[in-house]
Amino acid sequence: MTQETKSPEEYEAPITEHLAELRVRLFRSLIAVFIGMIIVFTQVEIFFDIFKEPLNKAFPDLKLVALTPTESFFTALKISLLVGFVISSPFVFYQIWKFIEPALYENEKKLVVPFVFFTTIFFVSGVLFAFYGVLPLAIKFLLTFGYTQLDVEAMISVSSYISFVTRLIFAFGITFELPVILSLLARLGLVTPETLSKFRPYFAVAAFVLAAVLTPPDVISQVFLASPLIVFYELSIFMAKILYPRSERAKEQT
Repeated sequence: MTQETKSPEEYEAPITEHLAELRVRLFRSLIAVFIGMIIVFTQVEIFFDIFKEPLNKAFPDLKLVALTPTESFFTALKISLLVGFVISSPFVFYQIWKFIEPALYENEKKLVVPFVFFTTIFFVSGVLFAFYGVLPLAIKFLLTFGYTQLDVEAMISVSSYISFVTRLIFAFGITFELPVILSLLARLGLVTPETLSKFRPYFAVAAFVLAAVLTPPDVISQVFLASPLIVFYELSIFMAKILYPRSERAKEQT
């Protein structure tokens, strides 16, 4: 058997070896995120000003407050962790690929560069879409609703605001990976275009359920997350038709 047609079953290893490999990949990813976190923490005031930008544009006179002595410090850590992860995400995605690589055919292992490139691009795109597209609208809607409907004057703690921002950004960054994941599964022959097409109506419902779980409890964030997911799912079906292996198609037709 040639190297190109070598079966992934030939790479089978004991579960302890898989766990050891997973531990190594996780450790390297955590180290990369930690290094990125430290770098960001040294300049955290710059990133804090960036995080406040959507709030300042919507409500210039609204000031964030710290309700406990430790709140500002842990808020700085939270910002550093998120931005550190974004910075180190290409390396983290590479470690994910290296973990699954032994189960792939030799020709499939060449997909490492496209995988790392597109996972990074889609993750960063999700982060930017959330920050510049969704966050300003969500903040304006929520605070305006509280003031006009309930006559509540907003006084936001710095911790709650950054938690709101980071949760929204991270949710969009992760869910924007859907086309990459489904396209990769189709390329590996693990899902078929027909299966994805049949699952379309169920996914539409699941998208809104997932959006409700991942985003803050406001309609704008949920709709803005669910809508791209549905669009990306259609894109994934299209990509699956292109990437699904011809050999698998031939087997299904026989």
